[in-house]
Amino acid sequence: MIAAAIIAGFLGLFYADNAEFFDTATKQMKQGAEWHYVGPQALDPTAKSIPGQICDDDGTCEEPYIIWKLKKDN
Repeated sequence: MIAAAIIAGFLGLFYADNAEFFDTATKQMKQGAEWHYVGPQALDPTAKSIPGQICDDDGTCEEPYIIWKLKKDN
């Protein structure tokens, strides 16, 4: 019971922190966009994203990256 509440709380915070991304993605998917695997690449400054980033124990971090991109096929 407590574990379910913790998970629900974590998911709620994750959604709240990334609400703009989820809203934009939902809107674009309704317009026909689909997720495409693009492999690790630099962030697109014009697109909303939830980037990945690898950091070492000493606090040094690599550049943020994406692996999937929401695109509409023409």
